[in-house]
Amino acid sequence: MRIFKMKKLIAIAVSAVLLAVACNDKENTVQDVAMSQGKTMGTFYMVQSVSPYEGGSGQLTADCEAEFKRIVDVISTFDPKAELYRLDDLKSIEPVEISPLLFKIISGCQKQSARIDYAMDITVGPLVSLWGFGKDKRLSREPDPIAVETAKRLVGSDKFKLYEENGRHYLEKAYPEVRIDLATVGEGLGADAVADMLDAKGIKNYFASVAGASRSAGVNSRGKPWRIGIEDPSTPDHSIFATVCPMGKAMSTAGSYRNYFKDEKNGRIYSHAIDPKTGRPVDHSTMSVTVIADISFETDALDTGLLVWGADKALEWAEREGVAVYTIEMKDGKSVGRASSAFKPYLKCGE
Repeated sequence: MRIFKMKKLIAIAVSAVLLAVACNDKENTVQDVAMSQGKTMGTFYMVQSVSPYEGGSGQLTADCEAEFKRIVDVISTFDPKAELYRLDDLKSIEPVEISPLLFKIISGCQKQSARIDYAMDITVGPLVSLWGFGKDKRLSREPDPIAVETAKRLVGSDKFKLYEENGRHYLEKAYPEVRIDLATVGEGLGADAVADMLDAKGIKNYFASVAGASRSAGVNSRGKPWRIGIEDPSTPDHSIFATVCPMGKAMSTAGSYRNYFKDEKNGRIYSHAIDPKTGRPVDHSTMSVTVIADISFETDALDTGLLVWGADKALEWAEREGVAVYTIEMKDGKSVGRASSAFKPYLKCGE
């Protein structure tokens, strides 16, 4: 499953673990560290257990991939066998029975989306495709305004409804062409699935990430808090701009600076971050938004919508709601970071 939202975290914790192993750290030996990394959902994942893991790295990999498959089998829009693919492919307005897991995910998305006035919308797929950021094609020109308005008719929280009846779960589309796309929370779901699995096994120290969504617990192999770097959008190599210690929380970042196209006629650059209300890519200086919360599903759902809003509105909301949010804006060619009050403690790594 391709993830349309470009998100990126740099796990400083990775190098810290490798350093501790090389130095033969007496508190945590090589045998204490199990690692798994690979591809899932069209992106990369990395998981570390700094507690004894039965079966070692090989078993950890098998367990992680089983969790990812469980999620992908439900939410993929690329695999014809996946539940969501079949739901989107069904051009009908009749109620369709869906699995309890898909119902839980979609209803959870709606709950988080409502918190930010539906700036994140799981029906935005037609607009994403129209602007060339879907699975079909890339654009070199801005799409026709009439086509944008036509696509907007299929976007919105009112374009489908969920309900339960006699213990069964249903989704009903307002129009046959309505599509649900859960790519915006796929990474968070994956990170949570692995973290929950590790919690259930009693693993006290771990770091689990799928692209830009992560969840951690305890400490790294040197007994220090896990540290994560947020990229600097203004540098060619996207070096680390800020270092964050999530302190057992989940964290994710949404960015607009890696996935875009330049209109060959007017020279304008269009980001893949689409505002579902205007039907157009965002046009502001905010390059990335990072959110910290208890679970990755929540951070993953919120960061996209807050990116659509832009730094000023996102931080105003974060202060009002007490949410940990960090923004990076481009000003005069340089990155400028701002943190909500709830986020600032996570920036004090090692202090």
